[in-house]
Order: sequence, then structure tokens, then C-alpha cells
Amino acid sequence: MIREIIRMTNHAIHVRRIIGASFVVAIVIGAVHAQESTTTRGRRVGNSPAAEATVTVNEQFLNSLLTAIFDNLKEPAMPLTVGGATSTSECASEIRLKREVGGVRTQVRLENGRITGPLAFTGAYNSTLMGCIAFSGWADSEVTLDFDGARRAVVARFHLRDIHLNNTPAMLNGPLLKMVQDTIDRRYNPVELFTLEQLSTRVNIQQAGGALRLQATDVRTEITPAAIALHIMYEFTRG
Repeated sequence: MIREIIRMTNHAIHVRRIIGASFVVAIVIGAVHAQESTTTRGRRVGNSPAAEATVTVNEQFLNSLLTAIFDNLKEPAMPLTVGGATSTSECASEIRLKREVGGVRTQVRLENGRITGPLAFTGAYNSTLMGCIAFSGWADSEVTLDFDGARRAVVARFHLRDIHLNNTPAMLNGPLLKMVQDTIDRRYNPVELFTLEQLSTRVNIQQAGGALRLQATDVRTEITPAAIALHIMYEFTRG
């Protein structure tokens, strides 16, 4: 469920970043080539200060991505493998993301510097003691983004704040919430979105007789009411 969303988002951001970076660098270097000697160009490339590029993804894009997943792919599902859960051909212990359940629609919201949103779902829990218990409902969720220096990557952590079940005893809310969160922590958290190497690229400047390596060195994440912003620091070297 989580990896499908991340994979598609990662691909879209990666393509947009490369096209934008290549276009800007080509224009700038082309202008420099027309004005400077080869010796001066070499000195400036070697001593160029770090530069920042900002990539933004707005709320509408993220919700369009969710719509595309539901329209074109299978519903994302995650097996429940803790708390003695078992799966059979008649009852698979899993939770499945749905477009909408009981009037609550799965969506992303950017508000107050946070990534939140309801996740509609259905599922079942099968155990030898309780048998097969089918459930449906929605969960309050939150995603946090951080740059992990040890991994040299931007990572996401998924958290469920509360869970709301339909036509199911309220006593199951707490155990199910813990079961799903434990499964996410064991199988996914933290999710590696992209590494510094993936955010780096090489731009061939034919008019200048060479190429530049745009090496990402750091990333700062920012959540605004309008978008998710990644502020990426770059160093330029001959490539």
C-alpha cells in the first residue's frame, strides 16, 4: 500500500527535477560560455558555491496520484502478521485501502505544517480464538518527512493517530490500531523516498565542451499549506 504510493510519487518528482535542473543549468552555462575564457570557466566551476533548488508537490497532485492508483492499479493491501493473525483461502488477514468507505474518502491534506488525511479501508482478522472478523472504517493518519544523514536519504514515517470502525465492537479499535501500526513499523517505517544520489544528476553542456555533475549534498523538507517543498543543496563539479 505504502510502497505503491511512494514509487509513483518518487518517479514523478524525479522526472520533473531532472528536466528542470537540466534546463536551468543549460541556459546559465550557455551564457557563461559566451562571455568567459576556458581558463576562467575552469576556475569558477572548481570554486562555485553551493546552490539550492526547490522541488514542490502540491496537495492536488498527491490526491490525483491517489485517484490514478485506484483507477489503474489494484487496491493497495497490507497483510496483518502480528497478534496471532493467520490467513486462509476463506479469510485473509489483511487491511486494504479503499477509495471511500461510509462517506469518508481517502485523501491527503496539507495543513498546519503537517501531512495528514483519512485512509478508508476494509479488512479482516483471522485467529484461532476469535475466528474471522471482517471490518471496515477509516483512520486518521499523519506522515512525517526527514532527512536522514546516516542513510543520506529523505525518509517518511507513517503514523495512525486514531481508527474508526463501522459495525464493529468499539473494544476492537485499540487492538486493531496497535496491530496495524506495529505492522507498518515492522515492514515499512522508515520508508526511504530518495537518496542524495538519486537527487543528483549529470548535465551535458555540448556548447561548453563538457559536462557538469550536480551533486546533492543535503535536503531540507518544508510543509506549507499549499505544497510539500524539498530544498535541495547542490554542488557543481566537472562531470
